[in-house]
Amino acid sequence: MSKFYIKTFGCKLNQFDSEKIREGLTLSGYFETDNVLEADIIIVNSCGVTNKAEKEAFYTLRNLIRKNPDAKKYFIGCFVEPKDYEKTKFLKGKDKFNIPEIKNLPFFPLSQQKHARPLIYIQNGCDLKCAYCIVPKFRGKSVSVETEKILEQIEFFVNHEKKEVVLTGIHLGLWGHDFSPKKTILNLLEEIEKRFGGKIKIRISSLDSNEIDNDLIDFFANSKTIQPHFHIPLQSGSDKILKLMRRRYTIRQFAETVEKIKEKVNDCCIGADIIVGFPKESEDDFNESYNFVKTIPLDYLHVFPFSPRIGTDAYSMEGQVDEKIKKERVKKLRQLSDSKREKFIRNFLNKERVGIAIYPDLILTDNYIQVRVEQEVNPSSEYKVKIKKILSPTLVRGEVI
Repeated sequence: MSKFYIKTFGCKLNQFDSEKIREGLTLSGYFETDNVLEADIIIVNSCGVTNKAEKEAFYTLRNLIRKNPDAKKYFIGCFVEPKDYEKTKFLKGKDKFNIPEIKNLPFFPLSQQKHARPLIYIQNGCDLKCAYCIVPKFRGKSVSVETEKILEQIEFFVNHEKKEVVLTGIHLGLWGHDFSPKKTILNLLEEIEKRFGGKIKIRISSLDSNEIDNDLIDFFANSKTIQPHFHIPLQSGSDKILKLMRRRYTIRQFAETVEKIKEKVNDCCIGADIIVGFPKESEDDFNESYNFVKTIPLDYLHVFPFSPRIGTDAYSMEGQVDEKIKKERVKKLRQLSDSKREKFIRNFLNKERVGIAIYPDLILTDNYIQVRVEQEVNPSSEYKVKIKKILSPTLVRGEVI
């Protein structure tokens, strides 16, 4: 009986890809094991968005080789350059599924049904050229999944009594741009609403601010399916740095988008990504960014230090920022994020929200508040909860109503 072991790093799409590989190997007669010593095949699905993430994946591979030198190894996914490791095959980017042992690769893995909030794969790749981002070199140009295939995935989970799914991809806002005639993410969401309105909730993983127009905001405000939680990458609150990054918006445009969503979508939560220490980010630039984020109605931040990646324009830019300064700036913005998150949560103390159980003792509300409950709940089921006490900037105590 042949067995495989798989370790996954990185984004939701990487997790989805690993599910496909896992199911493909199972359909081909292999059995998964949690014990690497038993494995005939070892797979590391890597993330190369940052140097740190890629190094961690290679470190894991070396450890697995030491533990089980005789197994066949596949290092797959997002990485810059392969290493010379014995009995290891490197499959980069779109070639990650070319594992000879897989005879039948599913379009979407049925094993997603075990998750409380399954992922719906709608798009891969990116056509843009942000100065810091290596992902387009790993994933290639944007490729959209056909509307009907997306609806089929959602229908499957509706039939399996799931209450929420998460639309995922590398750049969701590019969905449909490769079709002829061209379509938009709004076209897709309208089709989902038409087919499933009220039957299941949809959470959107991320959209850029310049991809969110008034029509899309109006749709969010009136939708029966879209959860009131939006993640909108900012990356910097300085127009100078945004231009160097080759982002496609200004801080004024970003602020207007966030404010319109807050105005029209009741009780919504809005988060953003921020990169600190980008080349030529001076102290004044950082302070401008900090003050901008402080004044606009964002509710949480995902803060990352700039990581220079070989193959990106930012790698060789002048004005690289000292690592110690990056750490100080990351710390300051993360403290601001905690403050904003707690302020947002306080608006809902002693109030009721609807949410999805993601663990037997944890419910995620529609507007992205994690609620710890004493009563045992069934993952994937929908509950009404009353928020009672703030335990941390990311967790509250509540009770099922």
